[in-house]
Amino acid sequence: MRLLTIFSIILFFPFLIIPVLPVKAQQQPESVTPVQQPQEPDVMTNIHDIKPPEPAGFDPALLWYVLIAVIAIALILLLVFLWKKRKKRIKHSVAASLLPEEAALLALDELLDIENIDGKDFYFRLSLILRHYINDRYEINAPEMTTEELVPKMDRLGIDKKLVQSLKELFHTADPVKFAGIYPVASRMESDLAFGRKFVKETTPKEEPGEDK
Repeated sequence: MRLLTIFSIILFFPFLIIPVLPVKAQQQPESVTPVQQPQEPDVMTNIHDIKPPEPAGFDPALLWYVLIAVIAIALILLLVFLWKKRKKRIKHSVAASLLPEEAALLALDELLDIENIDGKDFYFRLSLILRHYINDRYEINAPEMTTEELVPKMDRLGIDKKLVQSLKELFHTADPVKFAGIYPVASRMESDLAFGRKFVKETTPKEEPGEDK
């Protein structure tokens, strides 16, 4: 009876039937993985410009440095040469104003420091001083003569023969030292210097009594 009643209701009153919609089970939302945005690369701040390639080989600037150095050295040498030349000219002018014996004795005084003078240089200077003195005193061109040329003329100087003989021996002693490289002893250098002073003093004209100085 109940079934008949339900059937009658469905048959005559269909609009009373509530449509049954299919109910879908709620699905859990899928987890969405966040899309990672591409990261920009870190900006490097320690990057420097690449230096241009340096040319290999000779640097033209170096030539200027060398040229400047050469010019500077040449100027220094020129100044030294001019200074020595001027000094020598002054020395000669002073010597020209002196008597022959005064100039010779002053020059011999420069040889007193024998320990600090080379033997070869000592005899070159001693021989030249005496030769200039002979030239100025006796008008014999002794500086331009060899010892062999000078020795015969020394006998005609009109001075003591022993003094002339000692002067000859001094020149013969000086020649091997000057030209053969023989090293002299200090004692011999001292005795020859002393004789040079003696020769100049003993050949200096004596002033007559009452002669004006």
